[in-house]
Amino acid sequence: MIKKLIFPVIITFCLTPYLFADENEKEKLLYYYAASEARAEAQHYTTAEHKEEKDIFRPIMIYESTPFSQGSNTYIKAGIVELSGDTTYRIGGKYVTPSGSGTFHFPISELEFPLDIWMLSVEESKEFAKKWKVSVGAKKNYTSNAGKMKDSDWLTSTNPSQLDVYSQSDAYLDALILDIDVSYRFFERPHWSLIAGVGYIYQSFDYECKLNRQWSPSGLPGYDYTGTGSVDLTYEVTYSIPYIKIGTQYAFNKKWSLEASLGYSPLVTVKDLDVHVLRAKVSEGDCDGDAILFALKGRYNFRSNWFLTLQLDYKYIETEGIQKQFLNGAWLTTIDQEITSEQIFGVISMGYAF
Repeated sequence: MIKKLIFPVIITFCLTPYLFADENEKEKLLYYYAASEARAEAQHYTTAEHKEEKDIFRPIMIYESTPFSQGSNTYIKAGIVELSGDTTYRIGGKYVTPSGSGTFHFPISELEFPLDIWMLSVEESKEFAKKWKVSVGAKKNYTSNAGKMKDSDWLTSTNPSQLDVYSQSDAYLDALILDIDVSYRFFERPHWSLIAGVGYIYQSFDYECKLNRQWSPSGLPGYDYTGTGSVDLTYEVTYSIPYIKIGTQYAFNKKWSLEASLGYSPLVTVKDLDVHVLRAKVSEGDCDGDAILFALKGRYNFRSNWFLTLQLDYKYIETEGIQKQFLNGAWLTTIDQEITSEQIFGVISMGYAF
């Protein structure tokens, strides 16, 4: 799924310079291409013809050497973030216990934790050597009610699609996200450029969940419970995401600019800790996998040093590994686990450029 998403975005990057160029620029680009073709076909030129050709192409060459500019890339900014999505883990498949091993259908259990919160963000960026930029950012939640945590179990081996146990809980989230990014502008034109870079994202999501109600949709006895308002489950998950990226920037004029980037990480690591408080059951997971990251950002320079940005980020993370379960401190079982996350960030920020 992740690989299928990469190619349409790469095509978009390739077409961006032409699609966003104004009519005069498009005519110049097309004219330059047509003139180059004609030049290749011609076999002989007179001295006068050669001079005339140089005169024709001189303005175009000056045009192409003009440096790209979208405003200063040395700045500090702060903003408000709306985060939506989920972080979900599933278990099933192969298992090992003190008495033996075997295989369940997958999944036998799924816990979906919501990510519907508001956050505050701050970012500092420093440009050096004209083409390099280093950015460091942080996001911290200022609301904690993230929505409903959903816990689903499929316990019937003869009918794996039958949902046997289901519950919903109020989920309260403490979240922290850190990001460092280094990028290099390797190709420039007057209004657009191409960039490449590397970065690292650290995400920490810490939940407390209070049960609303649990029941058995398939009618199994002994699974009907109503929450008491106390914390029944805590869950911690951390994502470590080193990534590479490629992107494009386009400046419409001195005030408006647009930037898009596509990132990929084949080295995602995830660790989680699930504590069922009432049952004294602890589950520890360790997974690795990959992630795709897409960002689209618009910038408006409304005063000499002040600017606004509007940004949309999308992340999809997919990992697999194992989960170890303990009951009253004693090892209970080791079982296959998958941890996935889909995250959508909407960010509006104000910044000051130096």
